[in-house]
Amino acid sequence: MDAYAQIDHDFLLRFPLGLDDPAWLALGKKHRSVNKVIELASTGLAQPVLQQALASDQLAGVIDTCRHMVSRCTTVSTFERLAFRNYLAFSDVHRPLVQALHDLLHQFGPDSFARCVEVLQLCRYDKNANAAKWPLLSCFLAYYDPQQHVCVKPTTVRQLAARLGEDIAYQALPNFTTYQRVQQMVQRFRAGSTLAAGQNNIIAQAIMYCAV
Repeated sequence: MDAYAQIDHDFLLRFPLGLDDPAWLALGKKHRSVNKVIELASTGLAQPVLQQALASDQLAGVIDTCRHMVSRCTTVSTFERLAFRNYLAFSDVHRPLVQALHDLLHQFGPDSFARCVEVLQLCRYDKNANAAKWPLLSCFLAYYDPQQHVCVKPTTVRQLAARLGEDIAYQALPNFTTYQRVQQMVQRFRAGSTLAAGQNNIIAQAIMYCAV
């Protein structure tokens, strides 16, 4: 049994009926905000919306979308939500953030990823407003495009990588290399798992995390 099949096996020991198991469905109800956050991201962070906000310098709507997304994301801790709220209290970060999110979501690559990290670090000298955290940055990617992107919860993803024998080159500060390796790890699981077949990355990661 390969590592991916083993995760399926372990999941089924806990939830014998798979994704239709009542216990799994009950667990899902505790995370019912997922679909709402995906909808919020897909509409509020669409490229035309971000471009219009930047062109008109009317950024409040996008900032409000970001605030609501983070407040509803179950992958973001209370501490990280507070850090993001304190970060947004500095109004001079709003335009750089909207521009960085535009580039991250719609011109995804190592440069736009690094730039977004830099922007989230703008208030790092205030220890209560350092928003450059893995769950914060990755939630914008994962909920905007859950077919392609992933959430990164540091402790859990490191445990999972160790179980699968994956080297994700983890660093505490978000970076493109680690993100891409986590992304590839999840994609390989989706390709090798019966349970995750046809599911988006958010569901695939939830299945994986039940095995660690």
